[in-house]
Amino acid sequence: MGEVLKQLRVFFLEDNPDDIELELYELTSSGYQVTYDAARNKKEFMEKLPSLDADIILADYSLPDITGFEAIEIIKQRSIDVPVVLITGEGNEQAAVDSLRLGAVDYIIKRNISGLSARVGRVLEIWADRKAKKRAEDEEIRLQQLLFEKQKLEAIGKLSGGIAHDFNNILTGIMGFSEVCLGSAEAGSNLYKRLETIIALSQKGGELVKQLLIFSKKMSTEMRDVDFNFFLKDTIHFLKRIVEETIEIRLDLHKGPLPVRCDTGQFTQVIMNLILNARDAMHGKGMITMKTEKSLLPGAETSVSGLQQEYCLCLSVSDTGEGIEAVDIRKIFDPYFTTKELGRGTGLGLSIVFSIIKAHGGGIRVFSNKGHGTTFKVYLPLLPEGEAEEQSPFYEKIPDKAKDNIRGTETVLIAEDEDVIRNMLSSFLQAAGYRVIAARDGEEAFSQYRASAEKVDIVVSDMLMPNKGGIELFQNLLEINPEVKFVLATGYSLADQDKRLLQKMSAIRQKPYTLNKVARLIRDILDA
Repeated sequence: MGEVLKQLRVFFLEDNPDDIELELYELTSSGYQVTYDAARNKKEFMEKLPSLDADIILADYSLPDITGFEAIEIIKQRSIDVPVVLITGEGNEQAAVDSLRLGAVDYIIKRNISGLSARVGRVLEIWADRKAKKRAEDEEIRLQQLLFEKQKLEAIGKLSGGIAHDFNNILTGIMGFSEVCLGSAEAGSNLYKRLETIIALSQKGGELVKQLLIFSKKMSTEMRDVDFNFFLKDTIHFLKRIVEETIEIRLDLHKGPLPVRCDTGQFTQVIMNLILNARDAMHGKGMITMKTEKSLLPGAETSVSGLQQEYCLCLSVSDTGEGIEAVDIRKIFDPYFTTKELGRGTGLGLSIVFSIIKAHGGGIRVFSNKGHGTTFKVYLPLLPEGEAEEQSPFYEKIPDKAKDNIRGTETVLIAEDEDVIRNMLSSFLQAAGYRVIAARDGEEAFSQYRASAEKVDIVVSDMLMPNKGGIELFQNLLEINPEVKFVLATGYSLADQDKRLLQKMSAIRQKPYTLNKVARLIRDILDA
């Protein structure tokens, strides 16, 4: 078998056909199978550059209307990634140095043209090494940027978690004292209605806190059956606050109910991310339309979304922005992919949207034409009608105390480091007839329980406290009394905690909570 020829694509910038023939002869006689193109002057050079397809450029040092140096400058300005070798009839040391300084990879004198093939091979090796080094440097920069973004997100997540914890305590206090006032207000009066509104708004604030906890990865998924239209109408007031006044958000809702099973906190994040993405595409001015409908999926969309049923909820989020390039749509949900300039986006917003929707058994599609806006379509499985909550998922009705006996005479040990919450809950339970022992942290609560364990009927503890948290407190109490009745109050996810230990607790109560709910829970546990 004959020797396999090496493929080589050459572009000549040369006005002398004889020189081209000589250089081709040197390359082919040394084992290269050459395909080539040539430019004899500046005009031809400039015309052929946009479609240049070459492994190497062999440029004459001096043509009548362009020099090799000028050619190198043009190639650099256009970011053409091809090595250049300057070839000249008369060379000098300074010209060689200048050519290398400008960006040529080698400098060859025509009387030494017999060594051209070896020099070309060396140039290609040097260029390949340079490209490999450049790729490594670019990858290092990319990884450093990703690390920076990760550390920034972790820092923001920790800050968000801390803010959420403190804000949950504030909301619990607002809701609790409003309940106390509600008990002495005349039912149906303006004061009664205003107090109900305060409690309802506090509960809505609790949903916003969930967003911070989801962001900081301290809130687990909480699925519930809701009418998506009710949820969207409730959420829209919050969404309007995260965009400029020059952006209009318009709702076009399906006439009938759209019952779905979803985590309303996570889906608030989905909608928020889509709205922010639309806002950025419109540069602060335009219209966002959110439309819900019952959709019969075409076969192609069914395969993408993974939905197994015929009908589903379809939420469309459309903007009047600049649209998305077709080449970018294929990568739009990839983690860390962004078309925004450095520092303006992490590339995580739409990948988070995709992950949440997929976890809900749904699908998402994007439709866009550059210059004509973008529409994201989110698909979720529909529940049988009548299964979703008829009211907004944000609101939690206060029980009618006349119909809901929450009184008792037992002893309750409360462990809570927040003075306002501890005093409020203590006063409420005392007014309901209970005897209350209050502790400022887990260590104090453990000491009080150890001193009078036979008198304490139930323990209600916050999760995060100085000295000793609620979970460690529970572990210590089990050593004294394996049958201890224990309620843990927290605003955090417990996904990372020992499930077997949590199952031994009597109940876990999410913050922010209403006093009646806690009192009802205590009564149910004691009566069990």
